[in-house]
Amino acid sequence: MSEPEKYQFDALDLALMQSLQKDGREPFSELSKRLGIVVSTVSKRYQKLVEDGVLKIIGRVDPNKVGYNAYACILIRIDRLVEISEIAQQLSALPEVSFLAMRTGEFDLELNVMCRDNNHLLDLMQRLLKVQGIQKTETHMYLKVYKWGQPEITI
Repeated sequence: MSEPEKYQFDALDLALMQSLQKDGREPFSELSKRLGIVVSTVSKRYQKLVEDGVLKIIGRVDPNKVGYNAYACILIRIDRLVEISEIAQQLSALPEVSFLAMRTGEFDLELNVMCRDNNHLLDLMQRLLKVQGIQKTETHMYLKVYKWGQPEITI
């Protein structure tokens, strides 16, 4: 599998992305004033970033405020006869999954999950063990999360 092609963006695209990372609902009129450009330029640049799949505006929910209080990192070892990407596809469909990555080391996948409570987490772990090809799991609880989000984009 080849690496995805890096998107070519300029300083204006970068300024728009950084602003929208802080407040995805900021009006184009405010963005244009702050950046010293006309609203139509903001609109066109925004639309291109969205169409090209670079930018996606979402609502980030604070899990604690909606009753999701059990967070965990689950490390997963896959049977060597099974294709990792097939299991990753199954796992990514689980609603509790917030992050999924192939990793190095003793375990093949790292799965971060958000559950309502420990019983919900236990139920999820039991469902995982029923997935064909999962050989072993190791679960680490997050006791307190200090930061949610993604890194600020820079050039």
